[in-house]
Amino acid sequence: MGTNSQKVQELCEVIRSIGESGGSDGKVITVRFGKLFEHYVTISNKLVGILLRARKQRLVDFEGEMLWQGKDDHVVITLLQ
Repeated sequence: MGTNSQKVQELCEVIRSIGESGGSDGKVITVRFGKLFEHYVTISNKLVGILLRARKQRLVDFEGEMLWQGKDDHVVITLLQ
């Protein structure tokens, strides 16, 4: 499965495809962690690591230091790019 940056780009594409548009201009795309995890579980068990890398690159944002399946399913992940 591709390099780290390819995985981050792929993550952004997945969020774009399954997320919901919002914000005043409709350009903000968000998805709940639970929905993203369900979609991703078949692709990669390293989703959280990829999310943390994407946040470090300021591509996504979410509350908290770490995300846990089940406990954090309600956490909203925002695509920034």
